[in-house]
Amino acid sequence: MATNKLTNMTQPMPQHGVQKEKDSNKEVKSMAILKNATVHFSPNFSLLQRNTNLNVPPSNWLRQTSVVEQNIHDFTQHQSSKSYLSSIEMAGNSLDLTGEVDVITNAQNIKKLLKIPFSRSHISMMVHRIGKSLLLDEFDIHKHLLRQQQDDWKWLREFYYDCVARDMQMKCVPRKDKSRHKQQTRNMYSKFLYHSIADANPGENIEKEFPVTQVFEKLEEKELKLLNEHPSETPSGDFHKEILWMFEDIRMLIGTDLPIFCGNNYPCISLKLRDMRTPINVLTGLDYWLDNLMCNVPEVAMCFHLNGIVQRYELIKTEDIPNMEDSSFNPQEVTEIARNILSFLKANATKEGHTYWLYKGNDDDVVKLYDLTALCGDNMEGSNPFTVPLGMLLYRVARNLRQQHQRKKAPTVRTLLENCLLLLTEDKHSQVCTSAYYLLSDLYVPDSTVKDDAWENSDVGESDEEMYDNDSCQEETGDGEDSTKSLDIKNLSNKNQESRKRNNQDITKVRPIVGSVNEKCAEALHNIHKGLQCLDRDFTEQIRKSKNLVEEQVWCDSNQAIPLHYVPLQKSAPPHNESEFPLHDLDHLQLAETESSCSWHRLSKVLLLRKAAMAFYSLAKFSLSSQKTGCAMRYIKSALRCFAGVRVLLPQKFEENRELLMNMLGLVGDIILMFIHDGQVYDDISVNLIDYTEQEMGILDSVERELDTFEHSWACDLRGGKDKLLQQCSSCYKNALDLATSHMSSDSQAFVVTLRKRYGNVKNEIGVFFMGQAQNFLQKSDFSSPDIDMERMCEKSEESFNQGITSFECVSDAANQALLHSNKGRLMRLRAQAHTQVTLQGASPEFSQDERMFYCKAIDCYRVALTLLKSPTRYPDIWESVCWELSTTYYNMAVLLQDCTPLSTEPRLKVEKEVADLMSKSLKYCDMASTSARQPMYQYRAGSVNHRLASLYHKSIRTEVSEQKKKYLRHLAETHYSKAAHFFSAVDCHVELLRTRLEHFALLEFILSGLTNIKLRLRTLTSGVSFLLECENVLTALLATIGEMDDKHKQEALSLLGILDSRLQFSLLQLVKCYTNLKRRKSEQEQLKSLYAKSLKKDYSKSEGNTGECNELTVIATHLVRLLTEFRKFYKDTLLHDPG
Repeated sequence: MATNKLTNMTQPMPQHGVQKEKDSNKEVKSMAILKNATVHFSPNFSLLQRNTNLNVPPSNWLRQTSVVEQNIHDFTQHQSSKSYLSSIEMAGNSLDLTGEVDVITNAQNIKKLLKIPFSRSHISMMVHRIGKSLLLDEFDIHKHLLRQQQDDWKWLREFYYDCVARDMQMKCVPRKDKSRHKQQTRNMYSKFLYHSIADANPGENIEKEFPVTQVFEKLEEKELKLLNEHPSETPSGDFHKEILWMFEDIRMLIGTDLPIFCGNNYPCISLKLRDMRTPINVLTGLDYWLDNLMCNVPEVAMCFHLNGIVQRYELIKTEDIPNMEDSSFNPQEVTEIARNILSFLKANATKEGHTYWLYKGNDDDVVKLYDLTALCGDNMEGSNPFTVPLGMLLYRVARNLRQQHQRKKAPTVRTLLENCLLLLTEDKHSQVCTSAYYLLSDLYVPDSTVKDDAWENSDVGESDEEMYDNDSCQEETGDGEDSTKSLDIKNLSNKNQESRKRNNQDITKVRPIVGSVNEKCAEALHNIHKGLQCLDRDFTEQIRKSKNLVEEQVWCDSNQAIPLHYVPLQKSAPPHNESEFPLHDLDHLQLAETESSCSWHRLSKVLLLRKAAMAFYSLAKFSLSSQKTGCAMRYIKSALRCFAGVRVLLPQKFEENRELLMNMLGLVGDIILMFIHDGQVYDDISVNLIDYTEQEMGILDSVERELDTFEHSWACDLRGGKDKLLQQCSSCYKNALDLATSHMSSDSQAFVVTLRKRYGNVKNEIGVFFMGQAQNFLQKSDFSSPDIDMERMCEKSEESFNQGITSFECVSDAANQALLHSNKGRLMRLRAQAHTQVTLQGASPEFSQDERMFYCKAIDCYRVALTLLKSPTRYPDIWESVCWELSTTYYNMAVLLQDCTPLSTEPRLKVEKEVADLMSKSLKYCDMASTSARQPMYQYRAGSVNHRLASLYHKSIRTEVSEQKKKYLRHLAETHYSKAAHFFSAVDCHVELLRTRLEHFALLEFILSGLTNIKLRLRTLTSGVSFLLECENVLTALLATIGEMDDKHKQEALSLLGILDSRLQFSLLQLVKCYTNLKRRKSEQEQLKSLYAKSLKKDYSKSEGNTGECNELTVIATHLVRLLTEFRKFYKDTLLHDPG
């Protein structure tokens, strides 16, 4: 028997992750990633010999002993028996992709949709939406509407006959082709695939990886310990492979059972069986092409037979399938069909939780999308079989998003949970609903609330949110017409099809979680209240059922004793309301249900009460910051009551949350302190103490079912004298410290540190307060010298700082020690400033020894702080702050020495050297490489320091006798002027930059006055002119910001412009003289004279409308800019090239 061979065979194609189908100059991009699979390898392909009879079944036909045979069996025999919930099951298997991809469905459904313009057959699919994802499931009308029992799908059956079938000429229900020929063809294809499985030697490894990129995701699932039974855990699924397929810009999660084979010469192929008498049409070619694209298979091997007898093989590359004879099609047209269908579905299937029906009858010209939830309405009466699975899926997706992304996806999680609660009923799904309410409350008040103070002022939104697109707005429609949409099949191939008017912009912002602390906590408490209502109602109902249960008569076994109910002698305390049973009562728990089922009630209530305690704590903290002492005490009292309920229900949870109780007790102490400091009386806040909202009352009523006594009632009583309240406050802090020290775990040690830090912070605040009082004395208009009261304030402040430093030393908190030393340094500077004001009141102010002493003390404090911090890497923010304060101290001290030089006690040279040294140290602590928000401040400080140093050296030149020393000082001055100009330019300090340029010119002008050589004067003038010309850009920038300047800066700028005008006239006059003496060309001399004449004109001062200072500044600056522009042209064209 002759051996069959593959024709048109080329070199083996390497495995790719992306396939591009060429059509003219365009390419179709396709990439497949394997997400889940039961078959992780491709079986070897056995090339059948010619004349093999496919009518004879192979020995392994329909055998399912291996995963490969199981795959082939399911692909050929059970392809049409997939569940109508398969897309929901697939979504449950890939929760990370649900809501992110565009489509989740069976691969066969994708092929049916893309074949719509080429086929006249009917389409029937159910569509659901989760976020951005559309879930598509085939819906067999004949199977579900006609073959089911009369009550099944009754609402849909009525809708079908009333709305869909009424327009049909023939009232026939489409059904799948189950003819004998179809069955024989399918069986022959099945035998062919079984024949093609190659026999492998036991020691030979025949497993080859799939061509699709396989991704194994090991998800560390941190399950909420809220539910012992995970609701609706999805099975493995209906498909052997679940693939993430990227087709152009469309991302789809598809399920497929397509068998993929491999061989030595063809590493990856799919197998197709064709009858030689039947021509290949467009539908067949499109089917083959899509199968290969979805699984990233580069080639298809087509086996041709005649009456079941194998004739030959033909190997076709995937990119060549669209060009096959009699079955050619345009791949770009298919991509447009996909985009148009997806755009149509996304634009109209917009509501999560709604069930949509995509339907097209045989030979219909339009595809219709029915919103069954809106159209059928109350007729469903809870009989929609998609509702519960979809609601469970929404819950699972939300829970997964919360675990994986924490706060980033919070708005999306909220939307999913809200839609989940709309679909599920609390009576039938109380466990899931309770969990959903807890998750919703956790979004508004996360567990990090206690530690994260920034949460109070933070809003949660998604900057690049992709779970919902622009078409997914949940707007309710009122009429049936808006609930039925149609798509003309003729327009599916059009690139600018009408359904894509919105350009399918997928990314939009979901409603972020925003609001104040009160609003967020109110939302959290609302959901906690609903969750507790759902839980308590379910538990109470089960208790009542247990009590009213009548045992049915059963046959007794003579070999077993009749069980008797055990009743303890001492029962739990009765509930406050006999109709509301306490959850902690073990007697009731044993009556209710099994132990595992009871645990979810107990644990869920513990989590809800714990979350309520956090919400109340946050409200109390916010109210305290808002000076609402009564409200703060009411909230913290409610928080402590909720936490007491946690302790009663689950003592181990109480042990796990000691830190929360510590924070609450610490906050009680803070509230009492504020109550004392504000001088309030109990009657002032008594109304706020009992002003409970409905949600607060409901939560506290649920807590009261569990509590007999409230152990912390003493801490929340604000009645009594000041001594009692202070003792009460001390007891709160003492109890908080006892909680941390009674069980010295690593966590409780951290709590001790927190409490001691709080004490240190309080001492720091006291020190800052007294320092502020001392500063108030300093700022009085009649201040003449530091009096006794100010000194006492400074001493108290210093004492508080020292006590705070001691407290932080106990816990080795170097960072906070450094902060307090820094604050102590500020106090020393304040005391120095007080003596400075006394100094400045004298006739000839000089830097005093008292000022020097306090500045040195401040420097010592900052140095100690830096020593504690050790390096900028440990606490970069604190290090940066201390360095800035130290730089400021050095700078202020240098400025005072420079401006108020103590010539009566120290020689000038020594003072100038000390000023230069202090300025250098100030510059040393400015981190110019920093990228923090302080960088502009560093640059301005660097500019100021360099300007001060340049001025110092500039001044020294005037009194220096030695020419060599003058040259050195000139070099230093010019260097520092250049640096100052650079830094002022970087921070857009235009006035300072203008002053620096003018002083630099003044330096050259001073040097010019000592020169007699004309050429040297011309060179010096040329250098000086360059500085004046650089003022042009400064003036332009100044004009743009005149409206933002204050009066002081305007007056200063006006003065500098006058100086610039005079120096410009001086420069032009000197240039005219130089050019005249050097006998330069007449044209150049005339040009200079013309510029000089223009500089002398004062027409701008007589312009109309110059009455205001701002207008005068604008006119002068504009005049100078024009003049400098003309001067720059002469400078570039002539002066710059003049050898001098």
